[in-house]
Amino acid sequence: MIISLFFSCNQKDNFQEFGFDSFSISLPSSWKKIKTKGIDSNVNIIVTKNNDSIYFDWGQYSQEFNETNKVFSKEQIRKYDSLKMNINGLHYSDTPEIDQAQGTFLKEYYYYDTINKKVAKIKVPKKYKLGETGIYFSKINNNALSIVGKNLNKEEQEILVESFKTIKFK
Repeated sequence: MIISLFFSCNQKDNFQEFGFDSFSISLPSSWKKIKTKGIDSNVNIIVTKNNDSIYFDWGQYSQEFNETNKVFSKEQIRKYDSLKMNINGLHYSDTPEIDQAQGTFLKEYYYYDTINKKVAKIKVPKKYKLGETGIYFSKINNNALSIVGKNLNKEEQEILVESFKTIKFK
């Protein structure tokens, strides 16, 4: 129990608040902030201790997390194949409507949460290191915020998702 308390205290001591123009978020102090130039938005990058990049985009055209995959029936795929169409990368199943609606072939799970009284859409990979971990807020002072890390390991993915809860808008 003492060991667990020591590690949990150490974890909290190693976090710091990273401030941006319109919001702040608590992240590990070992992660470094890099300012970049965006064309129509405020863009920043955080580099993790494993040198993975997490992108922060504040503006009117931030990534909205509207990913979908079209799922075809096996009959449609057979027809396209018989017409010599390229079927590589197409998804098909016995129940295409259900699989498309459930996002069966997407790399991420999606859900909504309320953070600091603002509704956010969150996505996490179905498999660690294969997909995006991110959060999206729309309609915050006529702008949107998206934060996305790609192919993060388990530890960094879990840290980032927990850090989402610390986001505060100015």
